Amino acid sequence: MSLGQNETTTKQRILSNAANLFAEKGFTETSIRELAEAVSLNSASLYHHFPSKNAILEHMLEDYITFNNGTFKEKNISGILKDNPTTDGVLACLQTSFPPDRAQYYFKVLHVMLQEQFRNPIVRTYMANHIVLRSERNMNTIIDELQELGVIRRDADRDYWTKATSSLFHSFATRMMLGIGDNTPEFSGKGMIGMLRETLNIMFEKYGTKEAES
Repeated sequence: MSLGQNETTTKQRILSNAANLFAEKGFTETSIRELAEAVSLNSASLYHHFPSKNAILEHMLEDYITFNNGTFKEKNISGILKDNPTTDGVLACLQTSFPPDRAQYYFKVLHVMLQEQFRNPIVRTYMANHIVLRSERNMNTIIDELQELGVIRRDADRDYWTKATSSLFHSFATRMMLGIGDNTPEFSGKGMIGMLRETLNIMFEKYGTKEAES
């Protein structure tokens, strides 16, 4: 293994263990020494890879955002909606499947985001500037396509529906932080799908066209 590959592997180990510790203990409560011990390094060696604990958190968030952005861009949105111009089709466009080898890592990062968004300014900023805005952009793309296909009427308030769907992430996270529901990433995924389905069903019922019904 080359020096560059070894450094990349070490960084991935640090990020994976950090996600576990941050999710279990909280970001503030996890010390650099604990994290270094978890990956069999001393603190100085860990700082060689990441200059601070904040840098580790930011890298984790960037990982999550980059993966989700890439997943949506790789989908054939037009093809999916042309074949299935329904709530199920929209959910297929929005659905993200984590790669098996990194699924646990991404679930933990999601857990950290939900857990820290109300008390950590770094997470709060990423949620506002990337997660929410990204979901709004994605829904804009989907609604544009549905209107082009003649499935959703042109008088549908696109801004309303994009904000309605993107706000579900925050509302569900709030429920979790208040202890309403099972506080696990797996439950958040199932809950989000149910809430999205109900919202999208209302949109189709209110603005669906006769062409869509035939």
